[in-house]
Amino acid sequence: MTTKVLFVLLTLVMVTLCIAAVFYTRTITISAGPLRRRKNIITAAMTSLWLVYVAVISYSGLLQTTALPPRIPLLLILPLFVFIALFLSRRSNATLIDAIPLNWLIYAQVFRVAVELLLHQLSVEGIIPEDATFKGYNYEIVIAATAPLIAAGCIRSGRLIRLPLILWNIAGLTTLAIVVFLFMTHAYAPGIYTNAGPFSIIDFGSFPYTLLPGFLMPLAVFMHILALVKLRRLSGSK
Repeated sequence: MTTKVLFVLLTLVMVTLCIAAVFYTRTITISAGPLRRRKNIITAAMTSLWLVYVAVISYSGLLQTTALPPRIPLLLILPLFVFIALFLSRRSNATLIDAIPLNWLIYAQVFRVAVELLLHQLSVEGIIPEDATFKGYNYEIVIAATAPLIAAGCIRSGRLIRLPLILWNIAGLTTLAIVVFLFMTHAYAPGIYTNAGPFSIIDFGSFPYTLLPGFLMPLAVFMHILALVKLRRLSGSK
C-alpha cells in the first residue's frame, strides 16, 4: 500500500476508535436514549464535517505554499486547538471527561508509532527532512512505544501512580512541540539550518498528508491534555 493510503487508513482507525469511545462513555453518563442518540449523531457529524473540510481545503491548493501567514497552522491546527480549549472549559463536559478511562488515553497514544513510521517513509520519498523523523530530532516514537508500559505500570485497579503519568504526558507534549517546531522552521525558515533537508510543501500541503496537522497531531495533544486534566481532577477528589 502507498503512504497516502496508509495515512487515510490510520486516520479512519483513530476516528472510529475516538467516536466509539465517546459513544461508550455516553452510555454511562446519559441515561436518556433520545438525548444520547442526538449527541452521538452530532459528534459523528462534526467529526465527518471536519475531515471533509480538511480534504476540501487541501485539494484547493490553499495549503501548498510557504507564504506568510502560515496557512497550515492557521487553517488546520489553530481551529482544533480552539476546540480543545472550549471542550475542556465547558462545565457540561465534566461528566464525560470523568467517564473516559484514563488508561484509554494512554494506550491510544501508541498510534504514534505508525505516524513515525509514515514520517520516515515521507523522508525517504523526499517530502520532509530527515531531521523531522526518528532519525533526526523527533523523539515521538519513544513516547508512543512507552505508552503501554506507562499505562500498565501506573494505572492498576485501586492504584494510580500519578508522578510518572504526569511526567510522561508532559514529555509527550514536549516532543510534539519539538516536531511542530521542526516542521515550521524547515517550511518557513530553512535558513536557520546549516544543511536543511528537503521539504516539499506541494506534497505535504496536499491530501491526505494534511491529516497529520489537521487531525492526528492535535488528537495526540488532546489526549495528553485530557489525561493531565483527569489526573488533576482525581488528585483533587482525594
